[in-house]
Amino acid sequence: MSDDGGLGWVYEGDLGPEVGAHMTSDQTPTPPRFQVFVGIHTDVGRQRQKNEDSLLECGVPLGYLLAVADGMGGYEYGEKASALALDVLQRVATEETTDPKRLLERGLTEANEKVHEESTRVARTMGSTIVAALISGGRLYVAHAGDARAYLLRATMLFPLTRDHSFVQEIADLKGPTVAGSLPQNFSHIVSRSLGTQPSVQVAVREPVVLSAGDVILLCSDGLTNMVDEQRLKNTLAGTTPREAARRLVDMANEAGGQDNISVIVARIDAEASLLDSEFFGLAELRSMFVRTSDGDLHPIINGVLDPATWTVAALTIDLRNARKGAVCTLSTAETGPVTYGKQSIDVPQTTEALLEMGERGLWRSDAKASQPPPPLRASNRPPSQPPPGMQSV
Repeated sequence: MSDDGGLGWVYEGDLGPEVGAHMTSDQTPTPPRFQVFVGIHTDVGRQRQKNEDSLLECGVPLGYLLAVADGMGGYEYGEKASALALDVLQRVATEETTDPKRLLERGLTEANEKVHEESTRVARTMGSTIVAALISGGRLYVAHAGDARAYLLRATMLFPLTRDHSFVQEIADLKGPTVAGSLPQNFSHIVSRSLGTQPSVQVAVREPVVLSAGDVILLCSDGLTNMVDEQRLKNTLAGTTPREAARRLVDMANEAGGQDNISVIVARIDAEASLLDSEFFGLAELRSMFVRTSDGDLHPIINGVLDPATWTVAALTIDLRNARKGAVCTLSTAETGPVTYGKQSIDVPQTTEALLEMGERGLWRSDAKASQPPPPLRASNRPPSQPPPGMQSV
């Protein structure tokens, strides 16, 4: 799975009047619009040879789905188990269109069956822990099996949304945290529930949480939480963008020893006010679109520049390889107009030749009104590969 950061998904969901939805004259609540900005990062760590974690983020009929799976089994079996589990979850999520809770229960149950079936076929013990989150109807639904975790940061409070299915947690429940904390370090890797190790699994699904603008969701494997305490998690989530937070959390786990694979998804919930007019919109969708120049040429969009001050896409990076090998150009959305999900191409007045010239001269500076090309590049100028001040490549 990719470790790129999502540009922002716009999601419409009915929160109901109890959480402040606007009311019309007939007292029917108007569904609020949410944007979900996502950062994703995964790393093998400092002491493992292979990364057996897998990650998932995608739009589905019921909303927006995120998941982290931590494979077990060694060799290639752990990696296969985690990827297989997320493949099944994604398939179920595209089929289930009525009940968010059922989506998660069914997705994890069928994933368990598929991983166990594959384990039996290859005669090898393999499995995966998993945590999955679905944003649907203005609420957050979370399900998990094992010690992969979910957290919600609201204002200055970090709330755990999952409880580990592990030997250490069971000892803590029976004997208290002091006894559990005195156990040898290797005990922390023993899980009491996972996908694929048994013919069936009891999936833990918590009651949905009503979301508010400003909430931050964290999904992670135990490679993070075994290395970084919750106070540092909270400080990092509160102090930066989702993409920066995801990368920083992985770096912190590695700096503390990186004993396991580390995978992190950070999602920030923001209110409406987006150029994106759709149910959901992510980096994968942006990369499936093209820019059509005035001379009729099509050039794929390969990346975007996010303005963190407004949480909107400020510019698009366009691949011009069909015109000249290795050529790219970054074009402000002030020049392209709103980027809309579902459109295959964006028409611009510039010709391919003009875009090539822009690429040679560097990024265009952008504000809310217009864009102007920068002065000719001198030794002291910012290299073309770096974004302008106040903007961040995603």
